Amino acid sequence: MHKFKLIKFFSLFSVLFFLSCSSKNDKKRIVIWTDNSEMVQYVGLFNATHETKALLVYKENPSSALPSKNGELPPDIVIAPYLRNKNTLKNFESIDYLFDRNYLNQQSFYAGLLDYGEIFSKYYLLPVSFNIPTVIFSKDNNKFVKNDYTISIDELLNSAEIFNQRNKKGNLTRISFSPLSSDKFLYTYSRMNNTGYKESNKKFFTYNKDKLAETIQDLVEMTVSDLDSIEESNDFVYKYLSVVDTKRVLSGRTLFAYTTSDEFFNLSLEQTSKIDFRWLENDGLIPVEDSMLMMGISKEVSNYSGSLEFITWFYNAETQKKFLEMKNSLTSDLVKFGIAGGFSSIKEVNQHIIPTYYKSLLSNVPQEGSLKIPDPKPVNWEEIKESVIIPYIKESILTSTVEKNENGKISVKLNPVKSIEERYSKMNK
Repeated sequence: MHKFKLIKFFSLFSVLFFLSCSSKNDKKRIVIWTDNSEMVQYVGLFNATHETKALLVYKENPSSALPSKNGELPPDIVIAPYLRNKNTLKNFESIDYLFDRNYLNQQSFYAGLLDYGEIFSKYYLLPVSFNIPTVIFSKDNNKFVKNDYTISIDELLNSAEIFNQRNKKGNLTRISFSPLSSDKFLYTYSRMNNTGYKESNKKFFTYNKDKLAETIQDLVEMTVSDLDSIEESNDFVYKYLSVVDTKRVLSGRTLFAYTTSDEFFNLSLEQTSKIDFRWLENDGLIPVEDSMLMMGISKEVSNYSGSLEFITWFYNAETQKKFLEMKNSLTSDLVKFGIAGGFSSIKEVNQHIIPTYYKSLLSNVPQEGSLKIPDPKPVNWEEIKESVIIPYIKESILTSTVEKNENGKISVKLNPVKSIEERYSKMNK
């Protein structure tokens, strides 16, 4: 339903644009392909303040739509996730000119995010926004959390001994955290454990099989470390944790819930007033979500100077301040957290502007050296993740054989399930 509304909104925006432009002005038009709903507001502001006009074209997956087909309006600029891969990157112009001629300052960006768009010492893509994994908990349970900014996997597990609780009949009544309570956590942990999902020249994607097996073994041990069995944890999740994340932690049934920065900060003040959060880290690094938003100038560009004008305007901190002012004055289901649905790629915006709207970020904005940037992924990675990777991990956990000796030592045997390769092949039939 949301996607249908979004397409209608983009279509209406396009019609109004054409009705308001003369043929003379069309020569100064730039075409932007995107799947990000918030770009509607940004382009509206650009068109209201510039002689050059921008036209948005909605694409469900801009990465897979490149290059343009016959009869389509070719893009000048593309703004979307999953642009950095072998099938897509060849469709973009080098943007070194932007830095060489001081249109943009490299120091303004998070270095790792900016380097993600660099290939063979040339920049082809610019980071727009990003999100990171987040652990939430009731403020009543602050005593269980030691660090003021981040939380590690070990800390999630170590809380079980003091938080898990059973009734007189021996039935589980509360649990600190179960990996089975979040499919997204299962995938994120596998990334944090160096499974190395990435695009490949020989295959559509590769991964480290040994690391994935090790990841699943770890997840099984996490799940049963202070419980009797996988089944007990799964039953508890089904009975008590099949609700939204905020209700999970406020119900008292669980200490922690896993989410992401965009999902958490899109909640209302009423929903978050009793909740605190920490960024999930491993070895001091917070993994950036795969779906980080990127921007590039298409090789099909027809208005290069206009594209430079838009990009220079977009990456100005004062412009992004106006974005936030504008959308925080609106009440719309298209309004989202931060810049284009996440943290800005511009450090100053995150450090000094976004926290004025999200007070809990005043002392906890992610720092430049703390971010771990994802490997390039195929254009349809979201489908692969949801249809192949996560089901494989979850089924492997649920079908595993677990034994505990009298000292509590856990022995795990992973039983055969349909492989990732078989699942991927079925997905593409």
